[in-house]
Amino acid sequence: MKHLSIKSLREWLQSHSSILCFLVSFFCLASALIFIPDTMEQCQSAQSATAAPGQIPKLNTSKLVRVGYVESRNFMEGMNDYAIKSGLAYDYLQKVSYYTNWDYDYIYGEWDEILQKLYNGEIDVMAGVSKTPEHMDKLLFPDYAMGIENYYIYVYNNSPLASKGIAGLTNRTVSVNRNTVMEDLLHQWNDMGNHQINIVTYSSNEARFRDFDARRTDATVDTDNNVVPENHMVPIARIGQTEYYLAFNRNRPDLVQELNTALGKMTSTDPYFTKKLSNTYFSGLAVSGQLQDDEINWLNDHPIITVAYLDDYLPFSATDEKGNVQGIINDLLNEMTRRLKIDDRVKFSFVPYPTYESMIASIQAGSVDMAFPANYDVARAEQSDVFLTTEVISTPMHLVYMGDFSHLQLRRMAVKNGNSIGDIYIRAHFPDAEILYYERIEGMLDAVKNGDVDACILNQFRKDGYLVHPSFSMLKTAPMKDYSSRCFAVKRGNNQLLSILNRGITNLPSDFGFTSTYTYTSKMKTMTLKDYILQHFILFMIVIGVITAVVSGLLAYIYLIHKNREQMEYIAHHDGLTGLFNRRSFNEDLEKLNPELGKGDVVMVAMDLNGLKRANDELGHEAGDELIIGAADCMKKILNPYGNVYRVGGDEFMAILYNNVHDWDDILKRLKEAFGSWSGKRVKSMAVAIGAANNYDSVYTNLNDMANSADQEMYKDKAEYYRRSGIDRRKR
Repeated sequence: MKHLSIKSLREWLQSHSSILCFLVSFFCLASALIFIPDTMEQCQSAQSATAAPGQIPKLNTSKLVRVGYVESRNFMEGMNDYAIKSGLAYDYLQKVSYYTNWDYDYIYGEWDEILQKLYNGEIDVMAGVSKTPEHMDKLLFPDYAMGIENYYIYVYNNSPLASKGIAGLTNRTVSVNRNTVMEDLLHQWNDMGNHQINIVTYSSNEARFRDFDARRTDATVDTDNNVVPENHMVPIARIGQTEYYLAFNRNRPDLVQELNTALGKMTSTDPYFTKKLSNTYFSGLAVSGQLQDDEINWLNDHPIITVAYLDDYLPFSATDEKGNVQGIINDLLNEMTRRLKIDDRVKFSFVPYPTYESMIASIQAGSVDMAFPANYDVARAEQSDVFLTTEVISTPMHLVYMGDFSHLQLRRMAVKNGNSIGDIYIRAHFPDAEILYYERIEGMLDAVKNGDVDACILNQFRKDGYLVHPSFSMLKTAPMKDYSSRCFAVKRGNNQLLSILNRGITNLPSDFGFTSTYTYTSKMKTMTLKDYILQHFILFMIVIGVITAVVSGLLAYIYLIHKNREQMEYIAHHDGLTGLFNRRSFNEDLEKLNPELGKGDVVMVAMDLNGLKRANDELGHEAGDELIIGAADCMKKILNPYGNVYRVGGDEFMAILYNNVHDWDDILKRLKEAFGSWSGKRVKSMAVAIGAANNYDSVYTNLNDMANSADQEMYKDKAEYYRRSGIDRRKR
């Protein structure tokens, strides 16, 4: 074969240069004609998709993320764009989007198919991917897993780092036990995330915590169930690994970085979110109530927070006769701001809305900052373009009907007009029923009573508030299987306010929302004389004499009012599980009974169950309830003759006794014998830490000081119990 020389090739190119220029120009023009129309069409489609008539436009800061969606029961359900989606992975992705402003485009398929698309870059992220060597070579993984979270970096809640988050750890010293899994995880986390922390290792917990307490190290690593609120430590970052992750295509490190930032904030506000999704319960977990810098800046820019609330919806929210907001919305916000220590810098402006739809629309329009109560429905929240906080309260739901349940045919059901929470619940559980709308709850119940509808649905609080009245005493109820949960809602993109609210909710006692409803249950419907007369019309017709009838009616009316108030008062001052007085009664008695200190002997007793968390975790919550009820029964049997016993917390009890203090040793002996001889069906024994204080051995100016002394003695007894039993209290 003959080869051209360099000189010959140069001469040939010079002689044919005009032809070559023509061919290059023709090729460029043809390419433009082929690709430019498609590009313009895509741009127009994108513009129409973001501003379609009648739709609420997305925020400019949102980012479209392609999600691989694989059908898996209770993990990912809803395999088309029109299906209602649910599952652990779906809820997890939605929660992430609240903090990242991601919008999702779901790509459906089988596992292998979707995983290959993730490798090829046809999708951006996939849930439930394990960290195998093969996956590590082809994919990007975040710092945080979707599964169980085990190890955290902690700081003290009064440390400046508590408000800085992960960014504040740069060049700081973090302590960890030497030659442990924690050390390996900490090095891996630091190297992979380039967090630039200084790792200091220790041979024992004692030495590590000695330096940490002395502030010679800035932070330390420990397990989540090893740290309780009493340690005054809050989590800053999680460093542990689990079996499955959100995995990203290698070309999307931007998404990994945004996810790491979002998960860092989620961890500090709700560290057990993924545990709740996987039905794993953790009690007493240390959480962060310290606001981070971006949240503080948001509050500085919003000294008055506008709150939309649903009117005429007690016990959650309503407007009183003076035009002020009432309901648990007040109790929640006051307690949350108090616990976050921002009650002196935040003020709320309340705006009532007659319907649920108008309330949600006010958030979308930006006329308010937040709303309550919102239905905790993640899928509908995405459709409504709002963010939901952690659940505030879960409400038992009841079917209200007339007659015999076995003959009940649910063809027509009543719903309060403007309350789409009830509407959605009925459509989900009784899709074939015809729905009739009424302006008031009384109208719904009258319709059930008169047979205009077959039934209606009420939450437990409304059931208790309305059916206690004579007008509806003939109605019957049946509990529904599914609860309905309520939360706060904020505008999409406002993750600073969302994070502040989640911090406040997480720091509330677990039953705060439920117990707050007691005050407002009796205010839903005031019983009138007309109620009683209509209910007992025949009785009034046969009673001889107008005066006798009027007097009888008034006496009966007064009696029922008194009985109703007694019931509400009992509920407000007693613990529902044990029948003991509750914390509210204890706090009131501490103030009311102070004069008794100068009149005679007073003994204050503090008691706390040992091992309740272990019973809950290993045997289930029914076993834990059995322990609590058994302990309460022993206390009532021995202590009730001498004073009052109170359940002031989950496993915490107090007693105020009026008896010769010299008899206390005998009472204590009988109390310990009662605890020691107790045995249940699920739990065979119990142990209770006990501490006591009296006004004979020491001088107290008030009962509160005496209660604190009893608490200290109880904690000494508890520590001695764990020392004797050889149990590490941090793990129990």
